[in-house]
Amino acid sequence: MLEAIRRHAKGWLAKVILALIIVTFALFGVDSYMSGDKSGGKIAEVGDVGISREELTREIQAQSDRMRETLGPAFDPAVTETADFRKQVLDSMIERKALLLEAQKLQFLAPDAYVASVLGQIPAFQEDGTFSQQRYEAVLRQNGRTPAQFENELRQAFMLEAITSPVSLAAFPSHTSLTQIARLVAQQREIAWADLPASTVASQVQVTTAEVEQYYAANQAELTEPEQIRVEHLVLDIASVAAGIAVNEKAVAEYYAANAAQFGQPEQRRASHILIAVDKNADAATRAQAKAKAAELIQVLRKAPERFAELARAESQDPGSAAQDGSLGSFGRGMMVKPFEDAVFSMKPNEIRDPVESDFGYHIIRLDGIEPAQTAPLAEVRAAVVDELRRQQAQKVFADLAENFSNLVYENATSLQPAATAAKLTVKQSGWMTAKNAPQPFNHPALSAALFSPESIKSRQNTEAIEVQPGTLVAARIVEHRPARLRPLSEVSAAIEAKLHAALSARLLAQKGETTVQALAKGEEANLNWSDFQVVGRQPSAVLDAAGAKAVFRVSTDKLPAYTGFTHPDGTYRIVRVSRVLEAPAVDPMLLASIESGVVQAQQRADMKAMVALIAAGQKVKIQPNAIEGR
Repeated sequence: MLEAIRRHAKGWLAKVILALIIVTFALFGVDSYMSGDKSGGKIAEVGDVGISREELTREIQAQSDRMRETLGPAFDPAVTETADFRKQVLDSMIERKALLLEAQKLQFLAPDAYVASVLGQIPAFQEDGTFSQQRYEAVLRQNGRTPAQFENELRQAFMLEAITSPVSLAAFPSHTSLTQIARLVAQQREIAWADLPASTVASQVQVTTAEVEQYYAANQAELTEPEQIRVEHLVLDIASVAAGIAVNEKAVAEYYAANAAQFGQPEQRRASHILIAVDKNADAATRAQAKAKAAELIQVLRKAPERFAELARAESQDPGSAAQDGSLGSFGRGMMVKPFEDAVFSMKPNEIRDPVESDFGYHIIRLDGIEPAQTAPLAEVRAAVVDELRRQQAQKVFADLAENFSNLVYENATSLQPAATAAKLTVKQSGWMTAKNAPQPFNHPALSAALFSPESIKSRQNTEAIEVQPGTLVAARIVEHRPARLRPLSEVSAAIEAKLHAALSARLLAQKGETTVQALAKGEEANLNWSDFQVVGRQPSAVLDAAGAKAVFRVSTDKLPAYTGFTHPDGTYRIVRVSRVLEAPAVDPMLLASIESGVVQAQQRADMKAMVALIAAGQKVKIQPNAIEGR
């Protein structure tokens, strides 16, 4: 049982939590998440739990950051500024709170042993491969978190997993349906094709001046250049402050001496166990039966301790460790349930302890070895000590620096130089930007709103020092401004004419192609120059792009030859003749497995959506009319 928990901790949850530490702490602890906003500024309520505008803003920023990291250069900040995006984020927060409320109602709560086992497997909290309490607290402290908050996040993840996993695990497809889908996917068709070039309708394409003017009048928003600004700015961040702090060798030596335990590996113990499992809520008779079984085994081991591995394989009800002769490997304090841990850390090597009771049942424990605590030499950890001392000193001075920085930015409203001089910073210049394509850090909602406000544009004064992320302040001032302008017709008429010409040409060519396809289907000869026959599958290729493959495999083949057509990427209209349908002689097992995976995932998404909707419908949800307003 313990081994099963430890294995689970190495899976998706540990990876998710590690990502939270390294990338961003986008979630809030169960306490804050479940208690809602206590400030009164609620924009939505789920049952008796509120969602504040600040929560929504933070979640929008967190999702934007994740999208930016995932998509890279393809990320479009404008997407995250739309009302639709804000509504999607708010809806997901409402659904999440509804799920947590339901899980809380059903008492799906994570036991302490589970939380401890997960923490013990997170690489960010380990020193030399083992859990370090000091590192755990240091990593959280660096990210502005407390152990209580973080452990609540783990419990929250457990609650969501507990309530959603039965639905996701219940999805299974029909074998008949999978086979039918696999045969359709594997099906091939023999085709020939003929292309109608755009030149065949060129004589019919005429764009008049009136049409250009009409388009210009109807699409002025499209033809308007958005407002642009160019700014100068200062960035004060705690990392730069830390980098400029000198640390002397005496301070390094003193810190190392005072925190020696932090720079080593705490005592580890290797143990094996035989578990006779019984639920902690089982009746007295059932527990007594399990205890008696454990007592029988300990009597055998008293006479023949060399049989421990044999009995572990045969009798232990912890399948993970049983397969390893009962071995649980090495672990430190805080990684096992308390009764088990207390026993192990009070034993001598090779001692076999009488059955120890825990929430999982009765454990017969053997201590296999002790790995003493070790301390790394100062030379190996000096860089880490220096970094920690710099970080500590930077935290102490940053608050004062930040206050002075903010005051100077405010007091010298028309120049950033006084603040730059005092903080030993360099005033930087930005390029031209719009509200929708502003780069970091100007895409931060508060900073962007301040810069593009009419007051900032008119006065050209400094914004206040805005915290764009923990430990980073930015102040900026507009140095140049270009108001939005409707580009004159003379400037855009050629582009409009080309656009209208291309659209009209494509429409006329598609009409001609569709008419030709209809004539061919009636048996009329169209005098086309057909290609050689070729067998194609559903996957896009040089012959058929995605739209072409869809057209070829969508056309009815009840009567052959069958005809269809589509607009080819090169601008031609491709007419396709389907002459044969080739069925796969047998279903490919790998294809079937792939389809099964896709179908299961689709079913899981549909089932999950239905379950979430049902749970949310059971909660009283109130959304304020202005909930998604603002940046």
